[in-house]
Amino acid sequence: MIFKDKYLNATQVALHGLLILSCVSIWLPIAFMSVFMSLFMIFWLISGNYSNKFALIKQNPAAVSTLVLLALYAVGISYSSATGHAAFDFGAKYHKLLFIPMIASAIHSDKIRNLAIKTFLATSLIILALSYLKWLGVPIHEYHNSGQGNVIFKGRIAHNVFMSFAMYLMLNLSLKSADYKKYTWATLSVLTALNILFLVDGRTGQITMFALIAWFTWESWGVKSLKYWIVAILLGVGIHLAIPDFPHSRLIDTDQEMMQGTNSSAGQRMEMYKNTLILIQQHPIFGGGTGSLEHDYKPLAESQHSAMVKVTNPHNQYLLTTQELGIAGLLCLLWMWFTHWRASRQSNNDEYGYALRGLVITIMVGSLFNSLILDASEGQFYCVLAGVLLSAHKLQKTTASNA
Repeated sequence: MIFKDKYLNATQVALHGLLILSCVSIWLPIAFMSVFMSLFMIFWLISGNYSNKFALIKQNPAAVSTLVLLALYAVGISYSSATGHAAFDFGAKYHKLLFIPMIASAIHSDKIRNLAIKTFLATSLIILALSYLKWLGVPIHEYHNSGQGNVIFKGRIAHNVFMSFAMYLMLNLSLKSADYKKYTWATLSVLTALNILFLVDGRTGQITMFALIAWFTWESWGVKSLKYWIVAILLGVGIHLAIPDFPHSRLIDTDQEMMQGTNSSAGQRMEMYKNTLILIQQHPIFGGGTGSLEHDYKPLAESQHSAMVKVTNPHNQYLLTTQELGIAGLLCLLWMWFTHWRASRQSNNDEYGYALRGLVITIMVGSLFNSLILDASEGQFYCVLAGVLLSAHKLQKTTASNA
């Protein structure tokens, strides 16, 4: 019995340690996250206490909805138009959804939740500092794909998506803190926003940043926040007109890019959106199956004599899920996010609820412009942090002892 208790305590400590390392590795090359989360899954499996874990998952609607979506992707492999091997490999990309119920069932302590969120935020600040140093000319690690701005380990999309959520957490800390801490967090929030807008040109993260700021102001001040937005917009337009050479975000150039057609990123996205909608019409209810888009997209693009023939995803999670799993899959995806949002209102801590709402907004807005659940970095970012925050969900009947 003593040996069993020591074993369970050791595996629980290991689970917590691997979770914290995973929060650090969100910002590191994807191999680090893959290793830490693989080890987390192994220790989850060997740590026992299954009745408690499964009871916690069963009583958490947000965890159940995530498993339903994952199950639908698994079923979609069976009728995919892609080859069995290709469909399975593509479906395996969604295994990260398992992190949500596994983490939610393994973390029972506010101490660990706080440490996980603080670890992510601290790592974000380190990356922010490195990004500014790189901008100032200090020789810093170069991301393998040039022309993406002052990124460190991640590409511009992931960098700005992660940084926008970190900025959202800083805004809340500024609002809740007192004395010098309030101004410190406010200053860091501004520096983060400037980094997103001008130092790294990932438009998805720029849009999610504005969405998060809008939600933050609305949740904090309600209708009164509208006057702040009016002042900010007028100030921005005034600066743009008065100083034409003032540094501007790549977001402003989007309309010009779209006029260039498939020679630009925005133009390519529009073509992918259009063709994916055509494919959805062929199998509207249950879709073409998991991983079928690349297989079905090619002949359609060839019939149009398009230069873009090899497309693995349409850079829109809503369209991708609908093409693969039909309207049924889209409803499951939206249901998952709805249950995560609802859980934010049922958290045992208002701060966790606040953070979870920001996380859901980040993934839902970002998924309009990229397939964030499919993407390795962004998908794991969401699943790890959602699992942490959902572990604070209030249960009608407590089955787990505090750890």
